[in-house]
Amino acid sequence: MALVSYVSDQEAGAKVQPVFAAMEKALGAVPNVFRAMAHNPEMLQGFLALNNALPTTKLDGKLRELAYIKTSELNDCAYCLHHHRVLGKAAGLTDRQVNETSSFEQSDAYTDLQRLVMQYAEQVTRRIHVEDSLFARLKESLSDRELIELAMTVGLANLTNRVTGTLRMELP
Repeated sequence: MALVSYVSDQEAGAKVQPVFAAMEKALGAVPNVFRAMAHNPEMLQGFLALNNALPTTKLDGKLRELAYIKTSELNDCAYCLHHHRVLGKAAGLTDRQVNETSSFEQSDAYTDLQRLVMQYAEQVTRRIHVEDSLFARLKESLSDRELIELAMTVGLANLTNRVTGTLRMELP
């Protein structure tokens, strides 16, 4: 059971009601993490602005979702894993790619770049700092913009994992 309440459609204030309506239309439901964030409409809007920027990245969607999935896996965030495995498939990842992230180093389901991205997500999540050699290998394939987007993706994943995990958010 979640440690905080979820804001219902009826409880939502004027700033939140159109946000919920748009989510209902686009997703069929308002995810509980957003219902919880709605206790502070400004924080919800700020988070959504950042979260909604993810699909606009130059960083390939498959790489972005692998980074998010790997981060969520390391943080044991079932809530985020559920949602980002679905988003990963929508971005073009195969079932194997979505489900074999725990053994990505041995799996033949990934390209070299995909493995590097998951290594990056692992190093950032576990110890913040990334080995220079790993960053240099990523820089051979990714632009500075894509590297920033990768860092922001992993950072956002860690933030979301901690919010949903700490508050014991339930699906959807």
